[in-house]
Amino acid sequence: MPNIDYSGVLQSNPGIPGSEYEFLLVSYLLDIRDNNIDSYLFVDFDGQFPHTHCLKTIDLQDCCQQCERMHIDRLIIDIKYLDFKVLDQFADKICIYVWAHNQPSTQLLNILWRKSYISKIINVGYGEMQTYQRHPAYLKSTYIYNIFPFQNIDYYTKQIHFDDNHNVVYMGSLQPANGFHILAYHWIEVLRAVPDAQLYVIGSGKLYDRNAVLGHYGIAQKDYENSFMKYLTDSNGNILPSVHFLGLLADEKYEILGKCKVAVPNPTGIETFCITAIEMQMCGCNITTKDAFAYRDTIANKSYLFKQESELSAYIIKRLMDKRDSYESIYQYITSKFGVEGNIQRWEKELKCTKYTSDFFVVMAYELRWFLYRAYCWTLRKIFKK
Repeated sequence: MPNIDYSGVLQSNPGIPGSEYEFLLVSYLLDIRDNNIDSYLFVDFDGQFPHTHCLKTIDLQDCCQQCERMHIDRLIIDIKYLDFKVLDQFADKICIYVWAHNQPSTQLLNILWRKSYISKIINVGYGEMQTYQRHPAYLKSTYIYNIFPFQNIDYYTKQIHFDDNHNVVYMGSLQPANGFHILAYHWIEVLRAVPDAQLYVIGSGKLYDRNAVLGHYGIAQKDYENSFMKYLTDSNGNILPSVHFLGLLADEKYEILGKCKVAVPNPTGIETFCITAIEMQMCGCNITTKDAFAYRDTIANKSYLFKQESELSAYIIKRLMDKRDSYESIYQYITSKFGVEGNIQRWEKELKCTKYTSDFFVVMAYELRWFLYRAYCWTLRKIFKK
């Protein structure tokens, strides 16, 4: 996204989506460390970047051509931008590392494990990788947690209001996949039980597209905005006094997070990692959200992960009324698991590994196992039909 100063990536996310922030951060960490790796960042617009080598590119084709000319032999690509028609042209020249910020489909996994130039599939969490442990692509997969350049504990505790308030916060892109409509639907139930509860909403329908056309309230795209605002407005169409839409925030978001007792990251559970859940916990928020593999990786206190979306209001109420989690234990859990040193070392190790080559017999064993399993299921269906 242009017109943003990215020079402070080591301090915080400058208000961009989490996946893009990780690309900036990891490439910069690889750049400044003594690791015998020359790191280059490819971008498609002019901006203020702290990287030593920042190259302008038009598209993936142009990016690969530049890599070929400059003898860059390792290319990390976000899974969203894979284009095999392009990559096949450079199969003998560039090793591709697929960074799976989105969950790979079975169809895509079938392609990834067969392409010899796909050196590794880098998952953002252990839980994400385990979702396809029975697929041959698992053989060329690993996971490296998203990285956070944490400050010392005093830095965070000074920003946290440890009083027993009834403030709730949501943070994320306001689009259907991120589940704000689920929270909006349940908010009135929270108010019935906790009349002084306040809801702070950080985010906008413009997080991923600054040119998006928003609805009447300027919050999200029209159809989606209409789907949830009916739960957050009075009979005259005015936003409820307990609801505060704050739009896109950069560092200012930490002030809001710090004064909220409870946070609700994406309640659909459709996440591979959920960076916002990390930021919420670091600012002292007690988390409640859907029980899903990403949150089992990232949430320190897993006691408030609900099974059904219908349970959301009850869990928010319980969280508001219960005591806060021990911040010291949360800080220890988060920093030890998602800090810089251990995770960037894993990146360095992976990038220095030789190109992946599949073992024929191992792959055939995978194929045979699944052929027998499918044959077994087919036989059972035939038997029970009779």
